[in-house]
Amino acid sequence: EALRGEFRKVRKTLDNELQKCQAYPSKDVSSGKMDHRQWAGLQTYNVHKDLVEQLFDLRVLDPAMGSGAFLVAACRYLADAYEAALLRTGGCAPGDFGEGERVSARRAISERCLYGVDVNPMAVQLARLSLWLATLAADRPLTFLDHHLQTGDSLAGAWLAQVRSAPILRPARRTGGAGALPLFDDTGIAGALKAALPIRFSLAELPGDTIDRVRIKERALAALNQRDTSLSKWKRVADVWCAPWFGAPGTVVPASAFGALSDAILNDAGMLPATTADALLQAAAAIADSRRLFHWELEFPEVFFAADGTRLPDAGFDAVIGNPPWDMIRADAGSAEGRASSRTAASSLLRFTRDSGAYAAQSDGHANRYQLFLERSIALTKPGGRIGMVLPGGLATDQGSAALRRMLLSQCNVDAVVGFDNQQAVFPIHRSVRFLLLTAARGEPTRTIACRLGERDPASLDAIGEEPADSSPWFTVRVTPALLQQLSGDSLAIPDLRGPIDVAILERAAALFAPLGSEEGWNARFGRELNATSDGRHFGPPGGGLPVVEGKQIEPFRVDLPAVRFSVPAHQAARLLDPVRYGRGRLAYRDVASATNRLTLIAALLPAGCVSTHTVFCLRT
Repeated sequence: EALRGEFRKVRKTLDNELQKCQAYPSKDVSSGKMDHRQWAGLQTYNVHKDLVEQLFDLRVLDPAMGSGAFLVAACRYLADAYEAALLRTGGCAPGDFGEGERVSARRAISERCLYGVDVNPMAVQLARLSLWLATLAADRPLTFLDHHLQTGDSLAGAWLAQVRSAPILRPARRTGGAGALPLFDDTGIAGALKAALPIRFSLAELPGDTIDRVRIKERALAALNQRDTSLSKWKRVADVWCAPWFGAPGTVVPASAFGALSDAILNDAGMLPATTADALLQAAAAIADSRRLFHWELEFPEVFFAADGTRLPDAGFDAVIGNPPWDMIRADAGSAEGRASSRTAASSLLRFTRDSGAYAAQSDGHANRYQLFLERSIALTKPGGRIGMVLPGGLATDQGSAALRRMLLSQCNVDAVVGFDNQQAVFPIHRSVRFLLLTAARGEPTRTIACRLGERDPASLDAIGEEPADSSPWFTVRVTPALLQQLSGDSLAIPDLRGPIDVAILERAAALFAPLGSEEGWNARFGRELNATSDGRHFGPPGGGLPVVEGKQIEPFRVDLPAVRFSVPAHQAARLLDPVRYGRGRLAYRDVASATNRLTLIAALLPAGCVSTHTVFCLRT
């Protein structure tokens, strides 16, 4: 669906050009050399041929590609669209486009159009293998894909706009004062890009149809990535910029040294002694290698910059597709040693995403990796480009995704959301989990969202058809941001609406009654108290202090206090929480309740003298 949007725009351009051709006859028509219809047909063919070839200029990205399933599907889809366009415009006859031509089209598309990144090197190799098999020809060498399929952490890296100034580790210090002054102008970066871009363009455009040409591409890419090239130096500068957030104890690279270390990389000079600078640069390189830092504009500069090194007005990918990880960024499973290592990595990433300025719409609570991937996908998509992703159902309803929903609906025109229940085990996860298929175009705010929620069989997607979502009868519900604002306030949650009657009931209820949390209503505010991950070191066995209530101890209308597993000493509870919070009884509800039974809100009254974990929401007012 994300790719269909691109082709709708191409078709519209084709129609406009056809009308121009028919409206302006040439001198050949007036001289009698050809009639109007022949001339219009020739001009239309030439225009169509050029526009069809523009398909190879599309750039499609999967930022968490895994073994490359989405990229293989995109390759086949684009190849089929290319064949159909040639046949439709008269570029070839039906019998002229055989299996050999299809393989050639897939090879060209895989080399020029498809991009992918994954933090797992084995996954990158599997993705290359998957595309090799999809583009394999008996008389051709394996397709060269190293320039577009790369190993790296899509979420951890810097933008060039950030690298121009020193890193600021704490948002409270992020001001417009001296700390924000740029350390570099655009000249150095533009020069490095201008030197690298011709090589990057040639890697995509030079056919890899012989072993010699593949070897040439391999040597060119290796030379471009050598340590002493201008582009590699700027990658090292970006590594130093990110290093203060990711350094382990003993390998910290101070943010205050960024300017001096950048001078050492770019100019072999700087204010620091050579031994100190070398030690810090080695530490930054070790951090970049272990965390696989990935700086998008420097890794794929042809996507963001013109040949002269200036930034493109429509920088970014034409389409970003995929199924990013859905895991929470925390470490509360596995052995004690494994948890400690994972906790260090998770806390580093969280500090970076919350403090570096690279992300602007993340939750203050537990972060889910899909939230980071969606925000980064928005940033990587060009204006007018398309986003098509498989995401958890929490994107539509979770409070922790509220800021992300506001960003998505304000910066993208979300045209369709399809909700699935996993009861048929579409994914090998719990069957009560819900997930969404989201399609959007970046650059304009959302006007109307076409929704179809509660689907179970993926085969139902075959009935969507080619028409745009806003006019497709397959979508049963349409909602606007104004309606979501009316129903859920600034949260902009998308309720589980199955049909027009559901919408009518909600609109009527919203018109008659004030929201529970509004000042015109009950002004009820709910929130979490303790966190089992960050506060768990203070927990002890039951009976040693205040009982710690978890979500599993909340039953309909009652709390099973004898079943609590932990307690926290009273003096620690007073240090972690205002005693007023737990010194009284309060309404509470579980943060997770099965979406497949009748009781989707399980609530009870917590008595005074107990505390609760992050799996319980308590009334604060």
